[in-house]
Amino acid sequence: MDDPRASVHSLIRRNNGADKMVFGKPAKGLARTISKSMRPEEAFRATLSDCLSQITANAATLRPQESKDHRSVEGLHQLRVAFRRLEVALGAFGREFGQEWLGELRGRAKILAGRLAAARDLDVFVEKLLADPLKSGVSEGLSQLRARAESARAQAWAGATHCISSPDFELFTDDVAALASSQLPLTRNRRLPRTAERMLDRQIARMKKRGRVAKNHEEGDLHRLRIALKKLRYTAEFFAPLYPKRDVKSYLRQLRGLQNHLGDLNDAANVRSVVAGLLREKNRKDEDGPSRYAAGAMVGWYGAQVPGAIKQALKRYRKFKGVKPFWR
Repeated sequence: MDDPRASVHSLIRRNNGADKMVFGKPAKGLARTISKSMRPEEAFRATLSDCLSQITANAATLRPQESKDHRSVEGLHQLRVAFRRLEVALGAFGREFGQEWLGELRGRAKILAGRLAAARDLDVFVEKLLADPLKSGVSEGLSQLRARAESARAQAWAGATHCISSPDFELFTDDVAALASSQLPLTRNRRLPRTAERMLDRQIARMKKRGRVAKNHEEGDLHRLRIALKKLRYTAEFFAPLYPKRDVKSYLRQLRGLQNHLGDLNDAANVRSVVAGLLREKNRKDEDGPSRYAAGAMVGWYGAQVPGAIKQALKRYRKFKGVKPFWR
């Protein structure tokens, strides 16, 4: 039987113009053809179609290849981005429309994205964070820690591959495709620009609320600020075609810069949890000492970077907070 994800992707490409995506290769979200003359419901369905196109295109990159060593790290990353974009769309439009039942679909998106998290975290750990930031003296332990990470990574990737082949994934994409092509009435509002402004203002309000709490320099609060910025960014990208390109480009450039900075901080903070997971694995006794020493050194090195990174992140946030939103 043909893979059902291929047919869903073909349907979305054919009906919604996502023909710039190449099925089976990593794909970023495309700028939608959204115009001011659209009704909010039409913009919502176009956004769903865009997110679904990105999901199915990137899911195809996770399928087993002839080469057992093949891993599309970028494909997995973009797949998680696609799920996050879809979560934001369902949450933001669902609140605007007063359609609480969209939360169930959003919850399923979060579950599927969560099943991909371990593989992505270990990709970042092995290819970025385990890039020998330490001084000499722990090379043997780092090699053993890398071996543990590669083993855990292989298992996590097997789980990610299983996820995109599961009935849950198939049913989810079918349901999103059905909603994207339905004519189900969702709102009586016919003015898209005003709807976009309200939704973007809500994301700004959430960001500022998280920013006020993040002043205490707690890592968890910085993480929540990062999530709020991500939601603001995706919502801004959804509605970008409604506004002057120059204004949108300038705003998003500064927003992405701040988001990337907080993302690096989050990667460093996650070293503790990833390393703790690796050390829980059973290994030969002669590997235990050096690898634990290297793990402690790595956690200590990255931990020492966090306070300064938090200070710089908050400084950049304060600067960004003063930037005039392009929709006002």
